[in-house]
Amino acid sequence: MEDKQYDKELKGFLWHETGSTVLRKGTLQIKGEELYSAIIKSQNNKGEDKYELMISVGLLHLNEDKKSERSPDIGGPITWNNNQYKFGGWKKMSEKGNEYTSVSLRVKDDEDNPSFNAEEKVPF
Repeated sequence: MEDKQYDKELKGFLWHETGSTVLRKGTLQIKGEELYSAIIKSQNNKGEDKYELMISVGLLHLNEDKKSERSPDIGGPITWNNNQYKFGGWKKMSEKGNEYTSVSLRVKDDEDNPSFNAEEKVPF
């Protein structure tokens, strides 16, 4: 049987995490830019505590008024390494019955609304 190769660029999966704790949330400044961040405590595969610094790249919104089944369940604009993207997440169920979120990024282009604000609905 031939192994299929999938393009993973700008795509991913998020799973339910029950073993993590947010210890601290706040801001830090790097090169004059204020970044929203959090320290997360979880365990590695050996059960040992680990601590991670998470930096927010954008504010997401639930899409309660989906225009179609293909519309994301959650999304919003994000910025990573000075590049702007639109984030979309779709609720899924694995063959084993585990819930997860399939995620995708799309490069934000000039045709996208540059004045999108947090009060508007998800634009995709």
